[in-house]
Amino acid sequence: MLDLNEIEILQVALAHEERARAFYVRMAERHGGSTAGDLFVFLSREEEGHIRRLTSRYGIPEFEKKWEEKFLPYLIDLARLAWEEGVAAQYTTGPEAVRRGLGIARKAESQAIAFYAESGKIVEDKKTKTLLAELEEEERNHLAKIEGYLADLPPAPR
Repeated sequence: MLDLNEIEILQVALAHEERARAFYVRMAERHGGSTAGDLFVFLSREEEGHIRRLTSRYGIPEFEKKWEEKFLPYLIDLARLAWEEGVAAQYTTGPEAVRRGLGIARKAESQAIAFYAESGKIVEDKKTKTLLAELEEEERNHLAKIEGYLADLPPAPR
C-alpha cells in the first residue's frame, strides 16, 4: 500500500516520468538512426507528454531533484540498472545492447503500470483518477511496443 497523499503521488509520477525520459533520451542517442533508436525516441517523447500533463493540468511544479531522495522507495533507479546490466559500459552497441536497454525499459514501464494502478485506488479526485488510468493504459501500450521489439530481436548469444 502506498503511504502517499494525492500531491505526493503526482510528484512520484513526475519523478518517475523524468527518470524514464532521461534514460530513453540516452538510449535514443546511443542507438540513433536505427529502429531501436526510433523506439527510444518515441518512448522519450511519450514521457515528455506525460510530464507536460502532470505539470500543467494539475499545477505540480516541474520535477525537482529533492523529490528523488524523498520518494526513492517508490522509484526505479534506471541508471543503476543500466550499470548492472552493462548498458552503461560493456554493452553500448549492437543487438545485446538493445536487448539490455529494452529490458530496463520493460522494468520501468512495468513499475509505472503498477504504480499508476495502485495510485488510482487511493486518490479520490475524479480528474486525478482519470489521469492515472490514462497514464497506466499508455504505459501498457509502451510495454507492448517494447515486448514486440524484443520478440523480433535475434536470439541472445549463449
